[in-house]
Amino acid sequence: MITLSLRTWVCNAAAVFVGRYGAVTRRAQQAGCSRQTVYEHARQIERRLEPAASASPPADVPIPGPAAVLDTPTRRRLAVTAFAMGVSTRQIEDLLRVILAEDGPDHSTIARWVADHAGKAKPILKALDAACVPHVRTLALDEIFFNDPGNG
Repeated sequence: MITLSLRTWVCNAAAVFVGRYGAVTRRAQQAGCSRQTVYEHARQIERRLEPAASASPPADVPIPGPAAVLDTPTRRRLAVTAFAMGVSTRQIEDLLRVILAEDGPDHSTIARWVADHAGKAKPILKALDAACVPHVRTLALDEIFFNDPGNG
C-alpha cells in the first residue's frame, strides 16, 4: 500500500476546493492516485479543519470594571510594554481609551511614562551591550538608526 504525504493530501484537497474543470483529474494523475482518493482527501481535511462542537454554551463570566483592573502602575506597565513591542503612543492611547473610556491617559502622558522607564533601563542596557558585543558573530539589521552624539 502506498502512503501519500500530507502535502499531497493538501494539494489534492485544494484541487477539489478550487472547483475548476479538470483540476481533480489532473491532480489525481500528478499524485498517482484515483479521482476518488482526491475527493476523499478533501473530505477528510475538511472534517479535520471544522471547529469542534462545544459541549455546552460558554458560561457567563463576569467582567470586572476596568478601573479595578487597571490601576495606575498597571496602566504604566501596559503602556511601556506595548511601546517596547512597537506600538505607538497614539495607538496605546486609543487602546487604553477602549478599555478605560475617558479615564484613559493621553499620548503625552504615555510618552512621559515610556521616557521614565527608558531612563531607568539605560544603565542596564549599556552593561548588557558591553557584555554581549564579544559574543556577536552575525548582525542582521532590519532598521538603521542614526545616533546623535549629543544624546549620549
